[in-house]
Amino acid sequence: NRVFSPSVEDVAHARRVIAAMGDGTGALMIDGKMEDDASVKQCQVMVALAEELAAIDPALKEQYDAIPDQSEVTA
Repeated sequence: NRVFSPSVEDVAHARRVIAAMGDGTGALMIDGKMEDDASVKQCQVMVALAEELAAIDPALKEQYDAIPDQSEVTA
């Protein structure tokens, strides 16, 4: 199942996009990439998948839990 799991880097980026977009209005450049409402929706799906996988795989949970908190990160 890990082959199909989002990478730690992808989950970290997704969390960063979600945190930076806030209410989801407009568009921002994050890490040199344009992110918009559609990006946020994709990121939310990825983070939800990561959380579901972490609930059944302790090793993935440990990896995903090691990702720094993105709530205070700005674009």
